[in-house]
Amino acid sequence: MARLLAYLFEVTERFGMQTRTELILLQRTMVVVEGVARSLDPHINIWQVARPVVESYIAKNIGPAALLRDLLQTARVLGRFGPKLPRMVEAALIAQAEPPRPLAPPRRRSRWYLIPLGLMVFAAGAGLGSLF
Repeated sequence: MARLLAYLFEVTERFGMQTRTELILLQRTMVVVEGVARSLDPHINIWQVARPVVESYIAKNIGPAALLRDLLQTARVLGRFGPKLPRMVEAALIAQAEPPRPLAPPRRRSRWYLIPLGLMVFAAGAGLGSLF
């Protein structure tokens, strides 16, 4: 498992790719699992032990049954939105063709309140300066 992790880093570095955080965490977890398994049985082959679990996952999530399930889900969504789709596309195209509306100019706030504030700070500074 550690060799696989090292190979992963080597390949990503060779091709200037960025390694995804999820993949690094998955690999780290797999290294820890292999370490625990080897501490329980030094002769364990983690690939043979994991094979039934991986095969089950692939059959459930990637195999023909999963493909059929995804196709049925897509058909349901298209059945629901299918009649509305031409209107939605037309509205999106019309909205895209219209020139963008100009943004309202930012309101300038009056800064007259800064004059009395500045005078008060100046007076306070002068008063403190006369004490020292």
